[in-house]
This record gives sequence, C-alpha cells and structure tokens, in this order.
Amino acid sequence: MPLAVPRYFDYLIEAFRSHNAGRHVHLGYWDDPPPLTAACSAQEFADAQARLTDVLIRMADLKAGQTVLDVGCGFGGTLEAAAKWPSMLLAGINIDRRQLDICRSAAIGGNALSLIMADACAFPFRSHSFDRIFCVEAMFHFRDRAAFLREAAGVLRDGGRLVISDILLRNPGTSAGVDVAAVAELIRSEYGPWPQPWMAVDALLDSARGAGLRPERVLDVTAQTLPTYRFTAPQPLGPTVGLQSAGDALRWLHSEGYLSYLCISFVKF
Repeated sequence: MPLAVPRYFDYLIEAFRSHNAGRHVHLGYWDDPPPLTAACSAQEFADAQARLTDVLIRMADLKAGQTVLDVGCGFGGTLEAAAKWPSMLLAGINIDRRQLDICRSAAIGGNALSLIMADACAFPFRSHSFDRIFCVEAMFHFRDRAAFLREAAGVLRDGGRLVISDILLRNPGTSAGVDVAAVAELIRSEYGPWPQPWMAVDALLDSARGAGLRPERVLDVTAQTLPTYRFTAPQPLGPTVGLQSAGDALRWLHSEGYLSYLCISFVKF
C-alpha cells in the first residue's frame, strides 16, 4: 500500500503557517469534561491538546540525557514537551516533508534534534537505539499497527518505553441504523489512510506482546477526549440527519460508544 499523507493535514499546515493553529495535532483532554453543547474557544482547545500531551509525557517517565523518538511527529508538539529535560537526543520521523520542516522550528533548547522522512513500519534506525518512543494519535494511519509495534520494539533498548495514544473504532453492526461501510469510507476519505478501521484493544495489546512489548499502563480517556468535537465538529449531527463529514462520523462513533481513545505505555522485555 503506497504511503499517503492524510488530507486534513493540508488544512492544519495552512492554519499553522497563518498562526491559527499550534503544534499539537491531536484531540484535547479535559479533566472535568464539559457537555458537548457548551461552546469551545480555540484557546480552550489548544490548552486541552497540551494537557493530553502532558498525560503522555508523564506516562513515559522521561529522564535527562535520554534518546527519544516521536513517530509521526506532526508539528513538533511532543518533541517540544520532551525537550524540557536537558541533554536529550530527540528524533522525529514523518512521511510528510512539510511537517518535518515545521518541526525544525520547535523550541528544543540546547537538545539535539534529528528529523527524518521515513515510514513508521520500516525504521531507518539501528536496533536498541532509543530509550523512549512516542506515537501520538498516528497509529491508525499506518499500514499495519502490528508491523509498527515490531519496528518500535526493535529500536527500543531493553526496559525502554513506547507510549502511544490511539483511536480504536468498534464496528456498530446492523443494529445501529447506519451504513457501516459508508461510515468507514467517509472516515477514510478525509482522515485516511486508515487501513484498519475496526480494531479491538485486546487485538492491539496481543500484537504488542507478540512484538516483545509488555503493556504497563492502559489509560482509557474516551470521556476526557469527547469534548474535542465542540471545536472540530460542533454540529450535533447523527444518523437520522446524516453524517456529512468524517468529523461528524467520529463525533457520532465517540458519542455512541463505538470509539475508544486509549493512552498506553509499553515496556520492552
């Protein structure tokens, strides 16, 4: 399957360059989730995105002087957060040169930064190269989650950690009253590539174990990320009205319990 940059990054890149978006390109996190009917400002959403990054950074248990890789590094928000520790060797990979160019302007202090255009399922690194690996809200774009997990395990040092956030979708089936194939195609058309639209958490964890990664902590933040749609898809559409966009589809799946948002830390054993 050829590599493809998700279409929505065209709009995100334009927004970043016009100073209408920040470095975080993932859902937000609310400790006390407000209702979906409440208004959401751009600043509130940006603050919520930063909180989600902070959750993942804490799960990684970073130490000064570590080697850290961000896979699907976006605009460099996670790399900036990791750069708060001194003497770090930071690396990011992405298939989109535009995103890597944006990452070059990230504030990393005196830390070293290496940015490489590469496939998340075929790393250009030696084995046992990294202490920590992040993959924030990007795995569903990769051609195969299991292949990525094997690659991550291969370049992690023994005892190193992989920290991910992932969107897992459960097939609504025929009882939900929607055309499931049409929902999957809508998501793929705007947020794709999304090669594996329906993925169970047990299958993901089994793939990780098979790669040599032990799940250390599984944090379900589905409720805490749901308020994101107040900003990204504010119209409360549903199957009775018609899902008009991928944002509508994800909002409906998330609201109806067919979408789980998980933050997971793995340790290489």
